[in-house]
Amino acid sequence: MNLLDASAIFNLFQSGKYSALIAGATIPLARYEIGNILWKNHNIRNRISKREAAESGTVLFELIDSMERIVPSPASALSLSLEVGLTFYDSSYLISAIESGYDLVTDDLKLHKIASSKVPTRKSLDL
Repeated sequence: MNLLDASAIFNLFQSGKYSALIAGATIPLARYEIGNILWKNHNIRNRISKREAAESGTVLFELIDSMERIVPSPASALSLSLEVGLTFYDSSYLISAIESGYDLVTDDLKLHKIASSKVPTRKSLDL
């Protein structure tokens, strides 16, 4: 089983790999990070229209709701964050993969590098 972070979820969505999303797991934080990615792609990068952001959000949130949800321990995520130098958000994905025994799928280079020493780690292109 794969635990997907927001970067992998967004890239898999853009690639049309919906089955990889539905078959995976994520953490509750992913919904908010996806919302932020859509906001950034509209408001800062001007890559998508407001309508495209809203429509993509509707589909992405439904896909995320269909995924298995893993709830990380905040204390464990903070401890790991302080130990390895990742953000609390990134550590939340990593600790969830560690505790669930799932492979971590991320397109975040720093998270991928650090996580690969703790759990099997892949990029979304590998799915």
